[in-house]
Amino acid sequence: MEPRRAAAFMDRFPTLSAPSLSSAVTPVQTSDALTEDARNGLFRTALAHAGASLSEAYRRLRDDPRSISAPAMGLYGRRVPVPGDADEGAWKMISIRDEIFVAVSECEYARARTECVPPEGFVEFHYLVAGPAHVGVDGGDDADSVQVEAPNFILCYQGAGLRYQITCPQGPRRALGLYVSSRYFARLIEALGAEGEAIRARLAAVQDDELYNLQMRLTMDAVQAIGQLLASPYEGVRELLFVEAKCTEILYASVGVWIDSLRHGVQDGILSSRDLMLMERARMMIDADLQKSMTIPDLARAVGTNASKLKRAFKFLHGVTVFEYSLRRRMQEALRLLVDERQSVGQVAAAVGYQHQTSFTTSFRDFYGFAPKDARQLRGADRANAAG
Repeated sequence: MEPRRAAAFMDRFPTLSAPSLSSAVTPVQTSDALTEDARNGLFRTALAHAGASLSEAYRRLRDDPRSISAPAMGLYGRRVPVPGDADEGAWKMISIRDEIFVAVSECEYARARTECVPPEGFVEFHYLVAGPAHVGVDGGDDADSVQVEAPNFILCYQGAGLRYQITCPQGPRRALGLYVSSRYFARLIEALGAEGEAIRARLAAVQDDELYNLQMRLTMDAVQAIGQLLASPYEGVRELLFVEAKCTEILYASVGVWIDSLRHGVQDGILSSRDLMLMERARMMIDADLQKSMTIPDLARAVGTNASKLKRAFKFLHGVTVFEYSLRRRMQEALRLLVDERQSVGQVAAAVGYQHQTSFTTSFRDFYGFAPKDARQLRGADRANAAG
């Protein structure tokens, strides 16, 4: 690598300081004194506080006497119960030398959970096995959606001035997140030499208010490795060692897919904070009037962009097309009206934008696998499970 280019790359990925062993110890919140933020937040909030960085959350984890550690290997971690009044599962959180932070979600959320993600220079790899996630710009009224179904994964890198929100809706979530520090990733790219040039160039182009985001399909080897990690047969220090080995395997396989994707012209994207807000506006317009079926050109004009960008960015952020998102929302609302409001099939069809009841019945059956009239037999909990 040319010295000037190497320096520019390292400027884009500043070295993160390792947590000091003399960091102050603050107890993790217990279920006896949960704040509202903890009840509605994710692991950063649960371990530290609302708006906390990932590094701070893991410092708390490291200093917690309940954590298991292998100091000679630079490993520590523990299972962190999801805070709340009900058993909603847990996050398994492990640090690999404070260079790769691992978060395994095995959860059944009783409510939507949201937290802010401040910029720290991590390159993030997210593998979603079950359950949708939403991502949006901090400060928006809600959040854009990124929905992935295995064997895909989402790769993110945020600019130094962009804060965004991660929202996990009510329902099951089984996922693996790898947060790779700038210093580790810089060494990895350096080791790849010419192979890593495309990745280096893409990430170096990310401005402070931008989000790099790419969805890719995993190889079967990587899928198997993720399955093995999630089903770890070990406990204690042995599990820490097992997770380190599997994460290395998964990370390197994912970087290989990334390189191949860029080599073959797979479209990635760099979205500005304005782009994210426009896509959020489009999503909110769809949600606000499910009776109306706007064309893509009309929706694009309404939010202040063009049809091509709307289609590309909406699919990029949501993992589904505008039509697919609209259909899902209409079917969710239809199920709610049938079960909770006890409206007639004809009333519901009109409420979600269908002129003919027969067309609505066909769409509903195709989406849920049962007829609208049968939905009345569902209880509230059953409706939530079906809608999720």
